[in-house]
Amino acid sequence: MKPSAILVIRGDDEFSSRLRDAGFEVVNLELITTRPVDDLSALRSKLARLSEYDGLFFTSPVAAEVFVRERNAVNGFHGSVYALGRRAKDVLEAAGLKVKTTDTANTAEELVDSFDKSEFSGKKFLFVRGEKSMRTIAERLGSRGTVDEVVVYTTEPASVDKQLLASLKSRMANGDLSWLCFFSPSGVERFTEIFGAANVIPVAGIGKTTADAAMQFGFDIKYISPRSSSEDFAEGLIKHIKGSE
Repeated sequence: MKPSAILVIRGDDEFSSRLRDAGFEVVNLELITTRPVDDLSALRSKLARLSEYDGLFFTSPVAAEVFVRERNAVNGFHGSVYALGRRAKDVLEAAGLKVKTTDTANTAEELVDSFDKSEFSGKKFLFVRGEKSMRTIAERLGSRGTVDEVVVYTTEPASVDKQLLASLKSRMANGDLSWLCFFSPSGVERFTEIFGAANVIPVAGIGKTTADAAMQFGFDIKYISPRSSSEDFAEGLIKHIKGSE
């Protein structure tokens, strides 16, 4: 039997390697890219007053990476650091920061709600985020404490090979792709700009936020990873596909 062909809207990484090791054909299509904002003066201003904050929040490894590069170890911060996701946690811990997180939290809302309300009451926090990041942290904590936000990176379209796009459009038309994997709402939006919405290929999403974005465009959601790490997404999807074959 011909192996399932999976289109992954992301660059080639551990996620795709795990799918290949499981016997699937994987085609990678990176449609979005991130980069630090051109002007990081707002972040540097916050860093100069970092000791004023009781806690820092990160929901993205990219935000964590930018923060770590810009941070000076003598900024005098002695508060708590909260992170959503294993990758953001690893970046921060590698920089010597002690991170508070919850392994079962897959959304910013779940991260905040995993702590007792007294954890945040009357305190001041800094949310380091991307330009398109959802503002759940600020909205969830707003009634309990004070939240400042600083945007440190932006998401933009990636350059895509025209021959690859033509090949993928042909394969889609011929029913030659079995699954489509999304990792972010931005990836969903960019995909629809190129290929159109409500594609007939079964879709897998890394979490509820991404899956909800895909459903809004009419995609056929067949699998939602209950955990937001790419490793768990890969293993869960492999079991789901093989269990339904």
